[in-house]
Amino acid sequence: MDLDLRKLRYFVAVAERLHFGRAALALHVTQPALSRQIRQLERDLGVVLFSRTSREVTLTPAGDQLLQDARALLAAGQAAQDRARRAGAGEHTLTVGFMLGADITAVVNTFSARHPDVPIELVRIRWWNMAGPLLDRTVDVGFVRLPVEADGLDVLPLYPERLSVVLPARHPLAGEAAIAVTALAGEPILRYADAAPAWAAVWNAESPPGGTRSRGPAFRDMEELLGYVRAGRGVVLVPEPVAALFPRPDIAYVPVTGLPPGRLALAWDGARRSELVTAFVEAARTTLRPAGLRAGQEADGT
Repeated sequence: MDLDLRKLRYFVAVAERLHFGRAALALHVTQPALSRQIRQLERDLGVVLFSRTSREVTLTPAGDQLLQDARALLAAGQAAQDRARRAGAGEHTLTVGFMLGADITAVVNTFSARHPDVPIELVRIRWWNMAGPLLDRTVDVGFVRLPVEADGLDVLPLYPERLSVVLPARHPLAGEAAIAVTALAGEPILRYADAAPAWAAVWNAESPPGGTRSRGPAFRDMEELLGYVRAGRGVVLVPEPVAALFPRPDIAYVPVTGLPPGRLALAWDGARRSELVTAFVEAARTTLRPAGLRAGQEADGT
């Protein structure tokens, strides 16, 4: 039996959300069609992947194991497609990865002004797999948020980003101009799902000033994050540029003091020799360090 990557993609969507309806919306398919694909995948593999009741969906041991392997398989498949497409388009295509809210416009425009004949493709990078797309050559260079854990990557820190806490609008602190991080000591913190240990220590606030903190549910995208916050299941830290993308009347974003800012950086595979990557890194140096920093920011983030 050949493993169908489309069915595998459908499986991951359900496994990550543990909800067929939300997965169907994310995949832009109907829920019955999604259910049929999952049942067919289970028949293909000869195992049960999900335990379903009227109240919840959970992964079976077989499903949990497949989820661990499926992400790598899908990433490798996508990378192979991307490499073939880029080879067909010619070696002068540059693929740039970016994280949600990253301000990449100035650097891309500077690079394009210097290399107007080089097409640029943009690919979204997620916090749980920042290094993967760079090392498997899905992207040539990527805007990431530190810390990033990976041997073989070269990293150019760019500029700091203030942190905001995401609260329900009804929260007693929602109207404050700023909140000390110690004021959040009693709040459960939502967790960035599958985050690397160094990332979790910073963004999941696992070692907060002032003591321990209870752990809230894990989320994998902004829709899940906002849903948990609205329901009062916890609060979470996000960069201010991300907060600016999701204004909601029932959500408050309040700057946090007492924590170092986040840091946007440019990363690339240091083992690869690429004139285009070198040129893009130089565009970032000249655009954002220090001329392109926002008012009041220094190159060291202070």
